[in-house]
Amino acid sequence: MLHVVRVLAVFLVPAGANNEATGRPFDHGTHEQMWDRQLQVATGQDKENEKREVEREEFGHEGQGVAYTLLGISAFAMMTVYLVHWNDDDVRRYAWEVLSIAISTFTSLFGFRNIQTWLSYMLELEADSGATCVLAYLLFLIWFGLLHAVIGFSAGLLCSNIDESELEFEDWVVEDSLLTADKELVDPDRIVFKRWGRAIATDYDGFPIFCRHRNLAMELIEGRLRSWAVFMSHMTAFAASNAGVKLLHLPFFRDNAACSLPASLGNGEQLLAALRGRLAVVLHLLLEFLLFRTVEILSCRGKPDKMVDVFFDACDDVELDVLGLSASYLLSFVFAFAITGSQSNFEFYQRPSTISLTTAFEIFVIGLAFLALSTALVVMWKGRPNEPMWRTKVRELLQSALALVFSWCTLHAIRWTTVDLCKKHVISLLPASLVVLICCALTTSTVAFAVILPLDKIQDCVRHAGGSGRIFKQVIIALGVIVGVSWEPIFDMAVKVAAHEHAWPEQTRLILSMALVFILLPAWRRFVLSKQLGYAALRTERRSKTFLLKDQDVVMAEPR
Repeated sequence: MLHVVRVLAVFLVPAGANNEATGRPFDHGTHEQMWDRQLQVATGQDKENEKREVEREEFGHEGQGVAYTLLGISAFAMMTVYLVHWNDDDVRRYAWEVLSIAISTFTSLFGFRNIQTWLSYMLELEADSGATCVLAYLLFLIWFGLLHAVIGFSAGLLCSNIDESELEFEDWVVEDSLLTADKELVDPDRIVFKRWGRAIATDYDGFPIFCRHRNLAMELIEGRLRSWAVFMSHMTAFAASNAGVKLLHLPFFRDNAACSLPASLGNGEQLLAALRGRLAVVLHLLLEFLLFRTVEILSCRGKPDKMVDVFFDACDDVELDVLGLSASYLLSFVFAFAITGSQSNFEFYQRPSTISLTTAFEIFVIGLAFLALSTALVVMWKGRPNEPMWRTKVRELLQSALALVFSWCTLHAIRWTTVDLCKKHVISLLPASLVVLICCALTTSTVAFAVILPLDKIQDCVRHAGGSGRIFKQVIIALGVIVGVSWEPIFDMAVKVAAHEHAWPEQTRLILSMALVFILLPAWRRFVLSKQLGYAALRTERRSKTFLLKDQDVVMAEPR
């Protein structure tokens, strides 16, 4: 800048020009003073422009978004750390369960949506509702088959690397998460004391180490089922939900995908349309039910009985997950259409003109009503000794689906409230902007985790009431789903923005999303799910009467 000013001064001020004040020609000192004055003016303008640019970046929408994100995520992370280390075992268990369910739900929904988006882009089927419906059901069948293949592998029936004899034996292993030798085998001859499945042994230097009697083969199977099988069951559930939504968008059901409001049922055409909407939902759920019934006729001859039992037990569990998630999602879709009069898509996007704070409050009240209904069902409909298996499945499915309706209705209410506030310019941003999505997810997650503390107090008061454990389990699952789904649009938008400038944005988006999924899944299984299973096992042991008789006080001989 200095060189530019001096060059301009040389050309604009001739060497023989006179000084207006004195009438004398400019000398060398006068030229230097003029250059300095012009340089100061130019530098001052640059500084002012830079100051405005900095203020625009720091105090504009971008700066506010970065500030809110940094402060919000830091506060949320610290709150989560406090809860998972709270001075109460139940609070810790609830916090780890909510966190684990949230991560598994988020990862499965995020992966499914990006795969679905990429396939729709490659096949160019967005404009054809019939073709998109067929593709959605084909994907659902593929995920359904992969789900049971993963269960078979996890249970040891397919490509098993677990010997049948290992399923019946327990070994003494190191139990100390601070040591790298955690879960390593311990020589029984080095044990000096044992009781209740725990023991104290000495290492080769004579220092004491804590041990535990564990069946490592069954723990490996359980870890696979609780991680990969649960992840695949959530993927299958979202594929089923997406297929149901595509079915309701067909021309036969498009304008009447749900029951009309009671006041409009007097019209015969509207009543027929409402019955069509009901028929679509019923047909979809019936297809899911029949698919799971076909799995029961599979033959596993020549396989160990214990592995076969584990396989079919896992199939029953994933059936509850898939049917519960998809049925609750479609029910919330029905209620959203009944309230607004217009359909949304799989991502809950609705026309802004059809929603308001009133509609958000209405659907939230509906969700609370279903949560109360699920609670009443747990209290009133209890299991009986030797009851038929179908009765147990129906009861657990109803309890799970009704509680999950609360999750989806709450997510609808949050989305509609945000859109209405943006529409009324209370929030000066678009509802789909990253800043708004992050603020909504942080607020939702904070409230969900904060509910854990009063929930623990309520459980302490009604601990001896029948069915209280099942009630709180359903509430925890509902909170985990709310947290997980609320974070998914943020990462989906972030991946979309990151892939936008590349030559192949859709392929880049798929690669980035799959990379994120494959990074999160092992970390979730190793660091979060293991904590959840550990607290669940500890709670089971404390309530077990036979576990207390597992070992008596035994002082062993001195280790050799």
